[in-house]
Amino acid sequence: MNGGPNPICDGDHLLFENINPQSAGSTNNQIIAIETDSESGGDQYLLRKVNKTAHDQYDLIALNPEYKTIQANENMRTRARFKQIITPSDFYLHQRFMREEIPPLFNLPFNKSWQQGHVCPKAIDEQILFVTLNKRNHGKEHRYHDYFIGSQTFHWQSQNRSSPSNSFGQKIINHESNGSKVHLFVRKHKMAGKKAAPFVYLGQLTYKEHNGAEPMNVVWGMEEPLSKILQGEFIES
Repeated sequence: MNGGPNPICDGDHLLFENINPQSAGSTNNQIIAIETDSESGGDQYLLRKVNKTAHDQYDLIALNPEYKTIQANENMRTRARFKQIITPSDFYLHQRFMREEIPPLFNLPFNKSWQQGHVCPKAIDEQILFVTLNKRNHGKEHRYHDYFIGSQTFHWQSQNRSSPSNSFGQKIINHESNGSKVHLFVRKHKMAGKKAAPFVYLGQLTYKEHNGAEPMNVVWGMEEPLSKILQGEFIES
């Protein structure tokens, strides 16, 4: 299916709706997972766009131009309707993690670089923000100004080294054009009793605007809004 305006590539994580011939409803112009017999005698699966022809036949179209269109036959069985491409991080949304548990979510080991507030691992083209909202116990130079503007916008103040004119600031401003995803992990307080508090994963961010330098004040759009419960936890009334 690696073709068309929204290609499905090898290795993508996909969400399907389970269906069968009795409950499938209309499948015309939809992408369907179809089970069929392989030449070796076992089962194989096709992921094809279904197109009903004028003679009540169905063409199975691969969006990848390297594969020819084939016609459905009685040996084929509809199994699932494609819903969307998902990223592995979608599974972690709104869950809580200790800091040392977060690098493995990205298939990376924990090391001292993950103690920073803005982590840019060399092994992956992704950025991770760690935010503690209540910084009353921090020194003045470390009291970064972070808060939610409603349920789907976040104001974040970078570390002092970040400026629009240097590499740290450019990573932030140009993350979309560079194909770099930005992930947000937030906790209200640093400690929970006598132990470190976990972070809540709030999904991916999109840069909207900034002002200032060293530090930069950045406004992010949140891909996923805060739930009502998290609004009550993180947004001051």
